[in-house]
Amino acid sequence: MSYRQKMGKTNSEKSKPGSGAILRKKGFDGEGESWYVPYPRGEMMTKIILVLAFLVTAAQGLTCGPRGLGFLAFGDGGFGTPAQFQTAKAMESVCEKNPCHLALLLGDNFYPDGVSSVSDPQWRTKFEEPYSGLKVPFYPTLGNHDYFGNVQAQIQYSEKSPKWKFPSRFYKFNFCEVDFFIIDAERFDESQKNWLEEALSTSKAKWKIVAGHRPIYSHGGHGNSKLLKKELLPLLRDRVDFYFAGHDHHLEHISKNYRPEFIISGAVAESRGVESGESTVFASESLGFVYVQVTPSTTTFRYFDDQGQSIFTRTKKKTQKKIKAQ
Repeated sequence: MSYRQKMGKTNSEKSKPGSGAILRKKGFDGEGESWYVPYPRGEMMTKIILVLAFLVTAAQGLTCGPRGLGFLAFGDGGFGTPAQFQTAKAMESVCEKNPCHLALLLGDNFYPDGVSSVSDPQWRTKFEEPYSGLKVPFYPTLGNHDYFGNVQAQIQYSEKSPKWKFPSRFYKFNFCEVDFFIIDAERFDESQKNWLEEALSTSKAKWKIVAGHRPIYSHGGHGNSKLLKKELLPLLRDRVDFYFAGHDHHLEHISKNYRPEFIISGAVAESRGVESGESTVFASESLGFVYVQVTPSTTTFRYFDDQGQSIFTRTKKKTQKKIKAQ
């Protein structure tokens, strides 16, 4: 509802044309309200301009405060079991002590066969109730188990729940100084490759994060993905900072001699075995999740178990590109 609709006709509407401006206050999902703001006069001009500049900057997601952007990343949790509820409680405890702006939901959102519709009871038992204490938007991707059900229903649920942000099978959004690129790793086709290439090429963000359900590299039961190594990795190599995935039900952090680093967080409700390889810097069979904190110069990963105990921490500094002397 606009300012005019809320307040009726204003004095500024009676003034000369051009004596005011329509401002649109946007949220991170692009939605918001339009407000009519008459151009100020006198000594209040500077103060009002400064306030408006701050509001526009905040609305565009360009500031997250001195502690930076904080987010959760986890997948394979849609069981509706006590284990899922317990791990969700651990997430709440982490968010009570740290900035939490969003959650990346890394696929297999509903076991065993996805959802049938936007009215499926599983929305309540496997999403709304377990994560009721997490007051953040969720940005999902699709997993193989989700494809056993109604994929379109998961997208359409965005219209029903303000907490569920799922505009399409693959999409991009920005928070603070981070561009997030969410892909459909189950159907990584040519159209998606073209979209990702264009999106990465035009991104000006300091940090770039790609997330999909299937890992490119993993030392868990499913192992590496030959398809994604061939089709996806060349797009990401030395252009993206981190790639997040689930699918294997463990926690793992892999660092090679190039970007991106590879994060697997698929142990919300069920855990399985994992080994270590040459590039593994951390691996755990524990139930848990990863909490990530991003500042302009560093990204810190803190892995937690289902009791909220920190089990591993890693900080990655942002390397500056060297500028050749002219």
